[in-house]
Amino acid sequence: MMSNDEYKSAEHRVVANPFREPRVSTAVFFNPSKSEDIYGPVPELISPERPALYKQFTVSEFMREFLKGLDGKPPIDHFKLW
Repeated sequence: MMSNDEYKSAEHRVVANPFREPRVSTAVFFNPSKSEDIYGPVPELISPERPALYKQFTVSEFMREFLKGLDGKPPIDHFKLW
């Protein structure tokens, strides 16, 4: 989102534990920024030829979408300008 889709994350996958021991995965947001901080595409990556693909949002707005539950879309998709 911050790169305005200029850069993509590397594809990755989890390899199962061959010993079949239980495993737990957690996502942790340690000390997220103040709720009033605004996030969006980096201004240097926006131009008339390449307009912003995402609207700006706060951590609070992102977390609200994240915590709504599963609707088949990643939370970031709620901020796309399409």
